Amino acid sequence: MSIPTAAVTAARPADRGDVVTALAEAFQDDPVFAWLAPDPARRSVLLPEFFALAADAVAHHDATWRAGDAGAALWTAPGQPPMTEQQGERFGAGCAELAGPDAERWFAVIELLEAHHPAGPDHHYLWFLGVRPGEQGRGHGTALLRAVLDEADRTATPAYLEATSEDNRRLYARHGFAVTAELAVAGGPPLWAMWREPAG
Repeated sequence: MSIPTAAVTAARPADRGDVVTALAEAFQDDPVFAWLAPDPARRSVLLPEFFALAADAVAHHDATWRAGDAGAALWTAPGQPPMTEQQGERFGAGCAELAGPDAERWFAVIELLEAHHPAGPDHHYLWFLGVRPGEQGRGHGTALLRAVLDEADRTATPAYLEATSEDNRRLYARHGFAVTAELAVAGGPPLWAMWREPAG
């Protein structure tokens, strides 16, 4: 018997708490975030604050999706930068405050991703997608992807992301994303830049 998947809906401002909690729990054991904040106890406190910053930074795109309280995805829309200059400065300052003694690692990863982000053509950008550990394996990740990829196919728009784990990379590959580069900062775990051409 299949387990029902929560309906995926566009997140409203009132859903911010569920979005932040789902992403923080999903990335608690992620290899990249484990390297950015090596102490697990500190990481569990830091991640909700980080994902609150991230959710606020891209809220103007109206491209945040949730699968009930099981998972969430932060996308940015085609044809505009992920953040304005002012939002980027606010996000960077927030990250510096959160990172504390690990700030050098954080900014090395941020600079790496910025340096490799495609300049064009216009594309959907999946910044973060996560499903809470107890809800994984039920199709929530696929449903969160399809919420935007179906639209991308209808409008013939590519999509881009960076996978932070082997499991995530395999999920994205099943949905048409192909690795364009393996990225890493000195001493850090790999990330995979992945691009998807629209189907059809």
